[in-house]
Amino acid sequence: MSRWSALGNLWATIREIDAGAIRAEAEQPLHIVAVGHDLALATIDTLAYRGPNRYPLTSRSLTPLSLREATRRTDLLRSADMLILAVDSRIGLTESDAMALTQIDRLPRPAVLMLLFGERLAATSAPLPPSAAARAVVIPDPDHNSAVRRFAEGFYEHLPATQHLAAARRFPGVRAVYARRLIDSTSMTNAAYALASSLPEQIPILGIPFAVADILVLTKNQAIMVYRLALAYGAPPDFRQRIAEVMPVVGGAFVWRELARTLVGLAPAWGVVPKVGIAYAGTYATGMAAWRWYETGELIPREELARIAGEARTIGVAKARELIEQARSTGEATGNTAKEMAGRVADRVGHLVEQARQRSHQTLRRVRHRLPLRRPSVSSNDSE
Repeated sequence: MSRWSALGNLWATIREIDAGAIRAEAEQPLHIVAVGHDLALATIDTLAYRGPNRYPLTSRSLTPLSLREATRRTDLLRSADMLILAVDSRIGLTESDAMALTQIDRLPRPAVLMLLFGERLAATSAPLPPSAAARAVVIPDPDHNSAVRRFAEGFYEHLPATQHLAAARRFPGVRAVYARRLIDSTSMTNAAYALASSLPEQIPILGIPFAVADILVLTKNQAIMVYRLALAYGAPPDFRQRIAEVMPVVGGAFVWRELARTLVGLAPAWGVVPKVGIAYAGTYATGMAAWRWYETGELIPREELARIAGEARTIGVAKARELIEQARSTGEATGNTAKEMAGRVADRVGHLVEQARQRSHQTLRRVRHRLPLRRPSVSSNDSE
């Protein structure tokens, strides 16, 4: 019973999450400066703030600065966490504009160039600085459905990863890209963990305790993902409230219950690959439901959630087969995460087996010392 009671400690495990560190990551200061043509600056501002905003912003973190003023405001540029060089392709660059961009691009700050309203500069334009041109993100039509996605992908490519969550919390335009990447990454992490931890599950004595531990690890990863989604969409940072409010959102723990039932071995005939698919699907469906809730406040109907989980499980099974095939063909581990987890699991298995062997020897010696020495009695029937 003590081993199965680990499932009852699920909330205790979630409470152990260092929510303070995640909150600090989301609320850290962030200042982006956009430098360029006036209309291009207005467009960058629109793209950065275009998107669902269920929780109203309390401040703005994007400062526009025209090229005419840029060379006189190097203090502002040097204090920025990232620079966006916004160029209107229809206007192009004068020689002085090009020189100013070159000087700005040399500053020791992350920078990305956004080329707007066309795929190339006007014929009479001076050329872009080569280093900036190599990092250019082209957005020909800022009103197209793909414009916000292009902006967000280019933005995140050059912003340090430690500031991605803070950027999502401040800029509605980059939230969808952040959410999609977070859900995909966490789903793959859980799938890799489920694959790496499948070895000890094949040992009958160790199977259930390790499966229960798996549930706690996978659920903890899901809780962190949900909290990051909440913060990314500007929700109040109280960790317990965010987790509590999202529980009914994910279909009354439908996904987690399905994941738990598989991982504890109640369906052992399914084997390793489907278990990895369930780990991927459970995490993916949970993320999608939380994403919808924090973005719009809407619930995903249970039938749709089940459909999403089914599709994600198919994807997870395919990814599991790919990982296994790669491991078989190359002799490598299934990736850095799976390799690390597999090493830990293998070490843990060896440690437990050695402990069990030592305890059994000690117990056997104690029993032998306590038992009286008796000669076996011979019955009359045996003597005949």
